[in-house]
Amino acid sequence: MVSEEVWSRLRDAGLRITPLRRRLVSLFASSRRWFTPEELIHAAEEAGLRPGRATIYRLIDALMEAGLCKSFPQEDRLSRYIFCSPNHHHHLICLDCGRVVDVTDCAVKVPDATFRVSEHVVDFFGRCAGCQRTQA
Repeated sequence: MVSEEVWSRLRDAGLRITPLRRRLVSLFASSRRWFTPEELIHAAEEAGLRPGRATIYRLIDALMEAGLCKSFPQEDRLSRYIFCSPNHHHHLICLDCGRVVDVTDCAVKVPDATFRVSEHVVDFFGRCAGCQRTQA
């Protein structure tokens, strides 16, 4: 379920919250995986939605502006996007199936005690247990 804070942030980013956008955000947030815009369109179509490309791109832009989406440029010149909840967290990202796990227990330690950190970002890329079993 998408929190009211998400809708509020999207309104603040200038996005009108239509029924289609509500369903798209809910789909993206509950998928627990990363998507290219084309993959998100395909997932939406499989869920019975018919978003146009412009709708998806505007939604991703608004999510990015609202701090609710993170971009990961890929070697193939595409970018994949992860829905991010408003709270502080990191990600475990499977490079095979695209599964994303949020890590909320932040155990990052600064190696230099004299350095004052204002923020940090940590994401882990690898293979989930299911993909490891498939490869074995």
